[in-house]
Amino acid sequence: MKKSPTIIVILTLFFISLQLAQAQDVKIKTEEGIQVVYNPKKPVSIPGTPTNIHVKEDLCIGDEEALEDFIFSQIRSVRVDEEENIYVLDSKEIRIKVFDKNGKPLRTFGKRGQGPGEIQMPTRMYLTSEKEILIYDIGNSRLSFYSLDGQCLKEISTAKYRFSRTIPDSKGNIITQQLIPGDKVLYEIKKYDLDLNPVVSIASIEIERNFRVLNMVTPTLNVRVMKNDNIVWGYPEEYEIFVVSPEGKTIRKIVKDYKPVKITNEEKEKLIKDAFGDQGTPPGVKLEFPKNYYPYYFLIPDDEGRIFVRTYEKDKHGNYIYNVFDPKGIYIADFTLPVIDFLYVVKDNKMYTMVWEDEKGIPVVKRYSVTWK
Repeated sequence: MKKSPTIIVILTLFFISLQLAQAQDVKIKTEEGIQVVYNPKKPVSIPGTPTNIHVKEDLCIGDEEALEDFIFSQIRSVRVDEEENIYVLDSKEIRIKVFDKNGKPLRTFGKRGQGPGEIQMPTRMYLTSEKEILIYDIGNSRLSFYSLDGQCLKEISTAKYRFSRTIPDSKGNIITQQLIPGDKVLYEIKKYDLDLNPVVSIASIEIERNFRVLNMVTPTLNVRVMKNDNIVWGYPEEYEIFVVSPEGKTIRKIVKDYKPVKITNEEKEKLIKDAFGDQGTPPGVKLEFPKNYYPYYFLIPDDEGRIFVRTYEKDKHGNYIYNVFDPKGIYIADFTLPVIDFLYVVKDNKMYTMVWEDEKGIPVVKRYSVTWK
């Protein structure tokens, strides 16, 4: 029996109304000149917007079958260029290892040392808009720039600064995260030009600390640069994420309701063992744990303006749950990745993760295909 056009129209209007009702769970307000997006605990369906994400592993690099020079010792950073070549910083070997989009080894370069063109202690690696590799070498207190084939192009001293992170934007500026010690811990996010002249201050976060107590679980300041040079950052004492324009103006605050995840006694024991080994807590050291984990661990923007946030929630298989926000800050989807995967790049509907040790104890890089429906 065929449905009449009237019934089809009624059903269509019903489903559209249902989606709009869900979308209305998001509250958008203007507070002190800033757009604030309040999201519910569950993802929101938006008519005409894909909100169903499917993730599938399609590449693994660095397993026991890899060539000797291309096996990883300690993965520190993963980047991907416009041809989908994959660059991996091995901070233990002080090598950059390059693979094509099929995982075929292409080249390696890098040399440990304190001389020109050498690297001592790399913390992060980035690909710049000028198709150069930028490495922040905290051991030599400098920013080192290399061509994609490994030629050292220039080095900039950071000796008078206390940068803990540096990220380039498309205009050649450097967005930094600085830790300023004192009676209170102060984090500052600033933008500098390539001569390291300050351009604009993004944010300051002041944290009270009791230096006689060791906090075993603390929130991590997240700072990332989006494709349009907006800066996205968050300090997850609360589920809050800020989007800042290249000029330093906060243009959006994203807030999400969430379910707190309790820290179990078993997890506390593991954290203590990871920190102190089998010897246990040293005498005279007082440990402190919060009741719950913080709302999220880290965030990653993709090349389409979405923000991917890794929470401490897990699915029934023990995988971590990631929340996805659209470019307007609306919570639209969830997906999961194995606990051992650390999401590093989301680009061209592909995710790239690094794994410090897989089930065989081997560091690897994985790629996942992403399908939106």
